[in-house]
Amino acid sequence: MPFDVHRTSLLNAVEQWILFGVAGYRRSLDMFIPSNAPWAQVTLYYSSFFAANAILGMFGVWTHFQRLIDVDNGVPNNQVFRINRRAVSPSGYQGSHQRFWDFFYEGCNTIGPWVPAKLQSVMSPVNNDRTWQIKARNDVNYDMCVAFDAAVRFHTTFKPKRLKSVTGPLAQQLEVTEGMLKVALHFANFLGLSSFAFEQMATGERAKVLRALVTKAPPGLVTQSVLQELFQ
Repeated sequence: MPFDVHRTSLLNAVEQWILFGVAGYRRSLDMFIPSNAPWAQVTLYYSSFFAANAILGMFGVWTHFQRLIDVDNGVPNNQVFRINRRAVSPSGYQGSHQRFWDFFYEGCNTIGPWVPAKLQSVMSPVNNDRTWQIKARNDVNYDMCVAFDAAVRFHTTFKPKRLKSVTGPLAQQLEVTEGMLKVALHFANFLGLSSFAFEQMATGERAKVLRALVTKAPPGLVTQSVLQELFQ
């Protein structure tokens, strides 16, 4: 693949990953009720995952299953990408998301010095475990006992007027997701990220585009639904 084609595709993908990350974070807030607390955590996980992809992408890295595209030569006007079709996880992980986070945190060793001091914690694995996010996501997604415990914990501890009153894995995922999004947007602005990813949907500064595509909720969907009938 020619360098310019890959660069254009990657920049468009980065812009989309940022949108999906912000949108996932916004959607998770709608799930902050006891019955949906497990799904809020799952949704926050994917928000963090998309933001992390965007961070790597702005530094020329793209990873998918065992395929990895990385920077071999970063000298301006003489850049070279290396394509590895059977990339091995630095820590030997086999799962696709495990490998992704392993590559991400490995890359943080290089990216870290560019990150603002107040966001440095994002560059370190949660609980010193590179795969904590995906393991916590899998637990709450596939184990009904874990999911129910998460719902009970949410019901007994969460204060609707104070977002950070959440506890347990949901609180940890919320914190890391917010940090990951902030780092992604920091680099998008700092590096002057520009693409044509949203030309058919919205135009203008990134903040304006995100507000247009994320914050405008459809009016009255609950009143148009059968939700009230389900409570009768």
